Amino acid sequence: MYKREPVLGVVFEPMTNRLFVSSRGEGSYCNDKVLQVKKKFDMKKGNIGWIQGHKVQNNESAVKLRQYLDLNFKRMMRLWAPTLQWCMLAKGDIDGIVLFNSEGDDLYSGMLMVKEAGGIVVDFQGNPFIGMSSEPYLIACHPENKDYLLKMVNQGLG
Repeated sequence: MYKREPVLGVVFEPMTNRLFVSSRGEGSYCNDKVLQVKKKFDMKKGNIGWIQGHKVQNNESAVKLRQYLDLNFKRMMRLWAPTLQWCMLAKGDIDGIVLFNSEGDDLYSGMLMVKEAGGIVVDFQGNPFIGMSSEPYLIACHPENKDYLLKMVNQGLG
């Protein structure tokens, strides 16, 4: 981090021997292969990641949104290692991420990974996310999928 902005992210996935590296202005890579967030033409058939903070637990809004998303996308996944979801989005393996108040330092390396791979990270109002937050509510995806994912999150919170 430099002035509250991520400048370097490194994630190692030992089970697959993958090394993800991203640096501001230099792109994102997996084992030296360039990563690129992919546009999903039909987001209803999309696969998205769900990340929530430890303190969220069964918060009513989180449960409602998580259930809504689960019913309106092909697949919604939760991993024990959220940083890998960011890498999966950067690599083009999933189509978006919804993050519900997940406070963690590893969040920022993942955000950099996605941004440097051509993705965007916005808050639940659609504003670009910059800096740091102790209670982030974020959406990450290909820029052309933002409106759909944002609409789904707002309907789910509705």
